[in-house]
Amino acid sequence: MHLLIRRIDLFLIGLLICCIPFMFHLNLIIEWNVSYGDMLMVAILIWLIANKENNAIIAIVIRKYYLIILYSLLLIYCCILSMVNYFTNIFVDIPYGISSVVKLTINFLYIIVFLIFLEKYKEALLQHILRWWKYTAIAISIICIGSVILYRMGIENGLTLDGRAQATLNDPNLAALYLIVSFSIIALSSIYLQKRTVINSSMVIVLVALFSTASRGGTLSIMLGLSFVLYLCFIAGRIKELILFICVIGIFSSVMYWVHSTSDVISFAIERVSNIGSNGDGTSYRIFLWKSALEMWAKNPFLGVGIGQYISYSPEIFGYSLTNIPHNTYLSFLSETGIIGFSAFIWFPVYLITKLIVGLISYGEKKYFYLLIGLIAVAIQALSINIENIRFIWLFIAISYVVVDKSYIPYTNQ
Repeated sequence: MHLLIRRIDLFLIGLLICCIPFMFHLNLIIEWNVSYGDMLMVAILIWLIANKENNAIIAIVIRKYYLIILYSLLLIYCCILSMVNYFTNIFVDIPYGISSVVKLTINFLYIIVFLIFLEKYKEALLQHILRWWKYTAIAISIICIGSVILYRMGIENGLTLDGRAQATLNDPNLAALYLIVSFSIIALSSIYLQKRTVINSSMVIVLVALFSTASRGGTLSIMLGLSFVLYLCFIAGRIKELILFICVIGIFSSVMYWVHSTSDVISFAIERVSNIGSNGDGTSYRIFLWKSALEMWAKNPFLGVGIGQYISYSPEIFGYSLTNIPHNTYLSFLSETGIIGFSAFIWFPVYLITKLIVGLISYGEKKYFYLLIGLIAVAIQALSINIENIRFIWLFIAISYVVVDKSYIPYTNQ
């Protein structure tokens, strides 16, 4: 019986990992960007709670991983607290505000499900998740590359946006973010599965797919993240890792140059990235949105204008309604939840990145290296898009958290 439950559990969590990047729009008062994994996650949570043997495990999870649980609940609480300003605002979009809290709650439930399974099956569960994530990322990468090739051939397929790959994530920037996270996950999978080399063809496929999204923020963020981590390796005297990655970058650049010179599949992406800051690229409008967010925060420094109220509050400042959110995760929290909500959001990622930096400099383990690349890249891309409601980001943060905790997850230093 226990063997059967184990097989069901591992199958369900693996299927959940596969379903997360498959998104669709659901019109329910407002438009929701929903993952197929959301419905499966709820079913898995019911399955876990229904099994009374898991009650003791849930209690252990609450005690053992109180830090990330506290972080999630505190963030949700501060977002709800910001709703006090709903009573003072002239215009209020209550459904959108409630949906923002609901999305954060869903992300919290993903973390809980992951932690329960992790405590139940230990490192075997982590390896299982990393393996399924790797296979899913490869599939998404192939879809990205293939959809762009078909688009260039004149075949519309619904998986691109104006020639930019978006696969099943309904947005090129979201697809780029998923691929960035997957880059670190695949590397981590190789480490925990004790592969001879961490860098492999799967990572190259993911990087090529990343270029096919033509996401300027995504491309720049992983380049800056990699540069930052390489700099840390240099100052820490990790010359071996430094030389290895310089060689890998050289090989990857050569492959990209060959692809670019023999076809136009990624030429559009390269051109789009190189034109950052030019007239008509949208940068000036995003800067306007960022300045607007700062103005809103200045008028409501402690609690903000209320979670989800950036657009609805804009007529009170500008006399007309903005049509876009800030496209900046940090400024969204700052303008909508004030310094209280912003602090509740930022402290845990800062804590996690700090631990990774200290771990990389002190021990030089490869897991720190690759996780730091992903987290730094995500932190940078959060400057240009809103990532607070993206499921796989929260799961990546949870994975990073348990991997950094060496008292629980043993490591393999290769």
